[in-house]
Amino acid sequence: MNVWAIADLHLSLARDDPRERFGARWRDHAETIAREWRAVVQRDDLVLLPGDISMARNHREVQPDLAWLDRLPGRKVLSAGNHDAWWNGAAKVRPMLRKSLRAVGGDALDLDGVIVCGTTGAAYLADEPEARAIAAMDREDASLRRALEQAVTLRGTGTAPIFVLWHYPPFDAHRRPAPIVERMEAAGVTACVYGHLHAESQWGLAVQGDVYGVRYYCVAADAVGFRPLKIA
Repeated sequence: MNVWAIADLHLSLARDDPRERFGARWRDHAETIAREWRAVVQRDDLVLLPGDISMARNHREVQPDLAWLDRLPGRKVLSAGNHDAWWNGAAKVRPMLRKSLRAVGGDALDLDGVIVCGTTGAAYLADEPEARAIAAMDREDASLRRALEQAVTLRGTGTAPIFVLWHYPPFDAHRRPAPIVERMEAAGVTACVYGHLHAESQWGLAVQGDVYGVRYYCVAADAVGFRPLKIA
């Protein structure tokens, strides 16, 4: 089983929301993602999707997007991003998910010896400690703490890898770590996948690779050429 990751699909099959207004690379992006996905992902593989999956506004609108995802190869684990207005908690989302889809939100799953956990996350703005930003980080930090506790319990005394879905970069623009970085290191996390970044200037500054034992991957769809990135 290979493990892949891709974020920021920004699907909108229920209503017209052309993404090319954000750049020519986004023209017909859903078709591009499907083609690139099928080129690399096999039926028994695992695909991690850390947020901004759909631009749907509610559970009704998101149905075509979830059906589209379900038809693609592999098992998928979803978490929410800042644009996932349809997401009202993993517990409420799970009952409507198709067979190949799973969700995490402040908790963890064991998928055949691969442990996946995560939450929406929050932007780390070390130089802008506004009350709202601090509250968001505190809330999401607590959610990730619960998720990691479950992940460590699921791993037990074994050596199962732990993958974290966190929509936002876990480092700021100056590559300074958010508080969650130390938490992931202490839990023995294998890798953290994130997205949210859509400018080429941001991609070059994004922290990627091994940092004190945890591997980081920016997998925003346009950053990885709209093809899932193999991470394990």
